[in-house]
Amino acid sequence: MRKWFKRFSWLLLVLVGLALIFHNQIAFYTLSKFQPTVTQKSVAKGKEKQGNYKWEKVQSLSAQQVLKARMEAGKINFIGYVAIPEIGLNVPISNGVDNINIALGAGTLKENQVMGQGNYALASHFIQGSSGRNILFSPLYYSGKVGQKIYLTDLKKVYEYKATVYKVIDPHQVEVVDDVPGKKMITLVTCDYTAEAGRVLMQGTLEKEMNFKDTPKSVLDKLVMDDNRWVK
Repeated sequence: MRKWFKRFSWLLLVLVGLALIFHNQIAFYTLSKFQPTVTQKSVAKGKEKQGNYKWEKVQSLSAQQVLKARMEAGKINFIGYVAIPEIGLNVPISNGVDNINIALGAGTLKENQVMGQGNYALASHFIQGSSGRNILFSPLYYSGKVGQKIYLTDLKKVYEYKATVYKVIDPHQVEVVDDVPGKKMITLVTCDYTAEAGRVLMQGTLEKEMNFKDTPKSVLDKLVMDDNRWVK
């Protein structure tokens, strides 16, 4: 019994040690595999839920936040997806910005935003290091450029934008999320590699609006995570 207990203790110590060493890798791997269930019903419910818009309280992304967010993912009502197929960006959207929801996807930066109207502004995290370059808004930092197609959907409509602006801005330039009279735009914001000194900004103008059911499958395959989740 004593021998068994000693072996078990050593095994436990080894496992704990490995978990500590690979903590970040484990967290970001679980995030890369995250596929929420998004349906027209959940979108409608999510639109009714108020978000948190205190940007200044959002912290830099950590492995602890990712793991906590994964445990609390069931509390989030996602309201659609944003995707830039050319660079592999594809994340779910929810209302507001806090440490939980933008650890799992993109958050709206203003209250009562409507897809296809005004300046639809979204933010998400950038993850440093090669293991995170395809997660959340990291592809925006590494591969974003003017001319790329940006898609939004709430599973009823699909909105196609074309990127017209791509640059690094000062973190205090919050006016980039304001509506511009007469324009239908999208604004995507994430950190640059410094995490504090700059923000990567992509803006696009609306070019096309389609009914979800009429959207080519070639677009839908890149826009939503799993066609088994297109539940009416």
